[in-house]
Amino acid sequence: MRNAVVIDTETVTGTYGLLSVGAVVIEMDGERICPLDTFFGFSDEFDYGFFFAQQQTYTKRNNIKRKARLDIEKELFDMLCRYKINTAFAYNARFDKTVVQTYLPSLKLNWLDLMAPARQVLADAAHYPAYKKLYPYCELTRNGLLKRGYSVECVGRYLGLGQETHVAIEDALMEIEIAVRLGLFSRAAAC
Repeated sequence: MRNAVVIDTETVTGTYGLLSVGAVVIEMDGERICPLDTFFGFSDEFDYGFFFAQQQTYTKRNNIKRKARLDIEKELFDMLCRYKINTAFAYNARFDKTVVQTYLPSLKLNWLDLMAPARQVLADAAHYPAYKKLYPYCELTRNGLLKRGYSVECVGRYLGLGQETHVAIEDALMEIEIAVRLGLFSRAAAC
């Protein structure tokens, strides 16, 4: 068994301006996953952005205070140290890795992408016919991967998980559910 973290970030726009970060510590034994801890930080640095309203609604509903980005970084760093974590999973890891490296630079992690193996799994014969029926515009690349239509939102809908909320912690939990149902953790580690 080993510990890892699934991280999702929400930004003002693109990779600019960290609004929130959600992290779920998981204990892994192959594809068997046991959540150990969660963290949500809503930065007080920006008061605008594409998904700012969603963060506000979530924090009000759950009585969560906004924090300075440096406090978020320290709390996350301490959590990762407590669980001896050096591996992070994310759906579209390149995006979240860029945001974390820019805004939370003390978090040194080995990043593994869940999106790439999702493109493979959803293109196989067990999923593609049903997926194509739900998303008629999706097609395969020459290498047999989904060419489009593989966002968290699309995959979540296909699996009956509902919509992406664009609240970092809720989306991190959804990414875990997608990864478990499609067997993505071991595939991401093998890539």
